[in-house]
Amino acid sequence: MEYKLPPMSIPTRVRCALAVMDYFLFGFGGLCVSVVLLILRPFFPARKERELGSKTLQYSWKLMCMLLRSTWNLRLHAPQKREMEQIRSSIIVANHPSLIDVVILTAIIPKCMLIVKPALMRWPFLRPILRRLCIVNNGDSNELLKHAQEAIEQGFNIIIFPEGTRTTPGKKNKLHRGAFHLAIRSGAPIVPIRIDTSQPFLTKEVPWWYVGEHCPVFTLTLHEPQLARQGEPAHPEAVRLCGEIASRLGLD
Repeated sequence: MEYKLPPMSIPTRVRCALAVMDYFLFGFGGLCVSVVLLILRPFFPARKERELGSKTLQYSWKLMCMLLRSTWNLRLHAPQKREMEQIRSSIIVANHPSLIDVVILTAIIPKCMLIVKPALMRWPFLRPILRRLCIVNNGDSNELLKHAQEAIEQGFNIIIFPEGTRTTPGKKNKLHRGAFHLAIRSGAPIVPIRIDTSQPFLTKEVPWWYVGEHCPVFTLTLHEPQLARQGEPAHPEAVRLCGEIASRLGLD
């Protein structure tokens, strides 16, 4: 259903303009960081390059959140932020109401790796960086699970949105079970984080430049980690985990 924009006040128009400026600065800064990392790449082994890239990604997205907060376009409520900062070698599973979800999670949680679509690899400047910072989902589930497990064993966290797309209000998306099969295979804990938003912001239904009449508030709720039962048949256990996590994320 198409979202009808209400009449915008002058302050809202100003905030929309500032948000566009934030996105432009973030995009330009990201390009500069990619070029610098590309230049430095030959001087670092793969492991160190991945750690450097992960830290760079985290601080870059911290800056993005700071820009949005400074222009009254983001408020973050994360009462368990300290606990989130301690997460290591885990599979972070979250619902996906907004395009900025991954930015917020990575800005808080260290050593995160993302699973991305092959289309992003078409960008020549991004390709060498993404190969180190992300796991490309090329359709081969065994290869995907192998690389994700290697990253977890190196102390990295894997962020997965099991819906596979942004949440649409009133519409139930089928959850993909890749995260749960990864938990079974690796033995890593699944850490559910529920994201609630006060209003539509960077969703499928609203224009990307629209920030709403009020500052969007994102509330992050950290739930208890879930472990796969080792020795159980993989498919039934994945179904069980899927149901447990869906109930915590409000996706059941």
